[in-house]
Amino acid sequence: MKAKGLHAVEMEAAALYAFAQARERPVLCFAHVTNQMAQVEGDFEKGEADGSVDALTVIVAAARAVRS
Repeated sequence: MKAKGLHAVEMEAAALYAFAQARERPVLCFAHVTNQMAQVEGDFEKGEADGSVDALTVIVAAARAVRS
């Protein structure tokens, strides 16, 4: 993986892409990455201030592009 410049793998996305490949179906996965992993209560809640609205805007734009 390092030879390809990859530093991490998101496990659920990897499983989703493997499933899509096995079923020969297209899949696109978006991930909201942070530097925290359950370090403080509620840190999985990204909220508006941490980019959740911006992330949803990107997802909607991608979905519209795929449908057109």
